[in-house]
Amino acid sequence: MSAPPGSPQFERSGSSVRFADNASHVTLTVCTPRIVRVELEDEGHAAGPGYVGERSWAASPFQIVEGDRPRLTTAYLGVEFGTDPLRLAFLDSTGEWLLREPEHGGMTSEPRAGDPVRRRVRVSFEFSGEQHFYGLGQGGRGFDRLGVTRQLWNSHLGHGPGSDMGVPLLVSNRGYALFFDNTAEAVVTVGRSDGEVRIVYAAEAGRLVWYFLLGRDMRGVMGDVAELLGRAPLPPRWALGFLQSTRHFEDTAELRRLPRTIREKRIPCDGLIYLSTYGAARGWNRGVGHLGFQPELWPDPQALIDEARAQHFEITTHEYPVLHEASPRFEEAELRGFLLAEGYGRPAGRGQANYRDGQRYLDFTNPAACAWWWSAHRELAKLGVAGWWLDGGEGPPARSRLHLGDGTLLHNIYDRFRHQAFAEGEAADRSDQRVFLLCRSGAAGMQQYGSTCWSGDINNDFATLDAQIPLGLSTGLSGVPYWGTDVGGFFHPVPETAELYTRWFQLGAFCPIFRSHGWVWREHVPWAHGAEVEAICRRYAELRYRLLPYTYTLAWQAHADGLPLMRPLVLNYPDDPRVWSLGHEFLWGDDLLVAPVTREGATAWPVYLPAGGWYDFWTGTRYEGPAGITLDAPLDRLPLLVRAGAIVPMGPVVQHTGERPLDEVTLLIYPEGASRFVLALRGRWPDPRVSPG
Repeated sequence: MSAPPGSPQFERSGSSVRFADNASHVTLTVCTPRIVRVELEDEGHAAGPGYVGERSWAASPFQIVEGDRPRLTTAYLGVEFGTDPLRLAFLDSTGEWLLREPEHGGMTSEPRAGDPVRRRVRVSFEFSGEQHFYGLGQGGRGFDRLGVTRQLWNSHLGHGPGSDMGVPLLVSNRGYALFFDNTAEAVVTVGRSDGEVRIVYAAEAGRLVWYFLLGRDMRGVMGDVAELLGRAPLPPRWALGFLQSTRHFEDTAELRRLPRTIREKRIPCDGLIYLSTYGAARGWNRGVGHLGFQPELWPDPQALIDEARAQHFEITTHEYPVLHEASPRFEEAELRGFLLAEGYGRPAGRGQANYRDGQRYLDFTNPAACAWWWSAHRELAKLGVAGWWLDGGEGPPARSRLHLGDGTLLHNIYDRFRHQAFAEGEAADRSDQRVFLLCRSGAAGMQQYGSTCWSGDINNDFATLDAQIPLGLSTGLSGVPYWGTDVGGFFHPVPETAELYTRWFQLGAFCPIFRSHGWVWREHVPWAHGAEVEAICRRYAELRYRLLPYTYTLAWQAHADGLPLMRPLVLNYPDDPRVWSLGHEFLWGDDLLVAPVTREGATAWPVYLPAGGWYDFWTGTRYEGPAGITLDAPLDRLPLLVRAGAIVPMGPVVQHTGERPLDEVTLLIYPEGASRFVLALRGRWPDPRVSPG
């Protein structure tokens, strides 16, 4: 097929169209009627890894209208092609343009000085009207990414920013998304002023491949993101409860005392999480990079695990992506080429509890190494370990040589190969058990492996607490719906306070992953700060469990529709300018509005209500939005409102958990009128795919 003189030449083959002018060759593939893949061809560049990978798509109908500016159209979107140079514009179903390459700029691939193999790739866009952008993973400045320059290179800086996990997904409040399928170090600038306001993406290596996704609205485009990057499976139900994390124990008696204390204090909790041993500080194993139990603390691992499980706790063990030279598996791993040259060095003057002791990274880009590493965990699985805490994982240095290539290309996606190894191992060995992976790092698409993430090793102050909320919201809008934070913060640069722990616990009760953890973990248990705080924590843990019928439905929506559980207001109200940059309150599902108190000493809290009626969850008082209000917020009260018209299912108050039917459900009905009434129903809650609304 050819075009009129002066217009770009194109050839159609199946679902792809190849366009060319004197300078560029670009292939467009219609993946679905809402998703289009774009690749800049570059003969001087070898194919690199990608987040999406090689994938076959079912044929999707589309048309090409020829002319001076040929146009590809599906039922939902259009792509228009300009000339001199070849220039793409993306249109909505009405033909209005949303995003286009600028007249000067567009897609480029350039050789790097002194490097005959690698090339820098770059693409820039201008966008129509006022738009606001979200996503780009966990980390960086701003919830609204407009005006932000974001480096995509996974890292972890303890005490402040914690874990930085770059995801090259950008979501517009106009209901479309851009995904850059390149795993190399990259920079995204959203709103660069260069004559026009632009989005600029530049990567240090790899191919220039990107996707345009167009939804009905922001909610709809999250479903397209899930279609492209993978759907999050339903987690085990216990993982949606409260999880108590630990670090190091004095002796076996303390190890046994923890689950008993939780039950005696009637604090609902489903999971116990055990850290690795650091030197003389004893955790679950012999040390970082070992898989054998610490023999003095765990003299009979099976009996101790069975004892905890008999009290309705599931067990999660901790590890890093390294192997210690004293491990009985080290020699085999080295002989088979499963270890990288790089790893955790031995810093001078290290203390006994330092986890760096010469361990070396495992090469999870090697499928044989992945299968071998999972096989080393089979004994733990047989003992009853139900979840895996995969710490570290930000990736080896750029200089590293891995099975699939070098560190520049593989650093960002490295830990996703580890997640995949555990997910595939679980599927093969325990197909009847859902996967739970608690990860400090990851990559685009990690959610398909049952991976959850948390914000890393952060400080224990109110400023850090306040910063957690936009991090979680950005992660959810990056396609990763399960996120959490160390309740109370991790490091203790300032003295621990009861107020901070209480306010953080209240936020945790409305995070997808609800886990208490800290450097001094004994100060991060619900009873550590006295009877008043213990009672408040019990109340919010009970609320978390009472809301499980509602939350379980959100988990299904995350799987089926790509929606995060923790939703920024802009997701549901994208046309309300007041919420475009609002990253410090959020929706739990569609019906509960959560406004955590994040300022020390506050006893009242400002809340913005979007359009419609809203009920105070605690008092039943009705408010009308859009409006800003101030709510009383004593220490025991988290500002929490319910959307008028919602039906919220509430389960019974529980003092322990286990596999039990939800045999009593109360429906809280919040009518559009001016009063609330409660209808109690008995019986099993229906299939979680059925919305409670």
